[in-house]
Amino acid sequence: MKFLRMVVAVLVVAGGMGFPAAAAAQTSPSIKGGGTTDEMSQFALAISAGSGHFECLMPALMNVQATVTGADMTGGSSVSFEGTAFVTLPAGNPLGLPPGRIGPAPFTATAAAGGPGVGQLDLKIMDMDFPGTVEHGQIRITP
Repeated sequence: MKFLRMVVAVLVVAGGMGFPAAAAAQTSPSIKGGGTTDEMSQFALAISAGSGHFECLMPALMNVQATVTGADMTGGSSVSFEGTAFVTLPAGNPLGLPPGRIGPAPFTATAAAGGPGVGQLDLKIMDMDFPGTVEHGQIRITP
């Protein structure tokens, strides 16, 4: 009988230890995908357990190479993520800024899962907002 109580106690403790890990997985999603949006000619997402990389290219405007340092589920199929990025501006960009590399600059973004016409990507960087709908490609989110 004493052995049975000990086994039950160990199982209860082990079950309680597993709960925080499951909760952490829900708040640190993975986001994978790539393609184009109506604002970005190309984008790529490689975020796992809340960290990773995000890149986007907006011709004649900027190229963003970002390191993601945090990500959280914001809904059933959407995620917000943040980090720092290096932004490369071309000569003659419409922002009126000198060409070259700027950074690291903080950024925030949101992504909604889906393919053409459904997936969404919204980048906020350098006091600018670039929302877009996926035209080609896919955004996949795993909680």
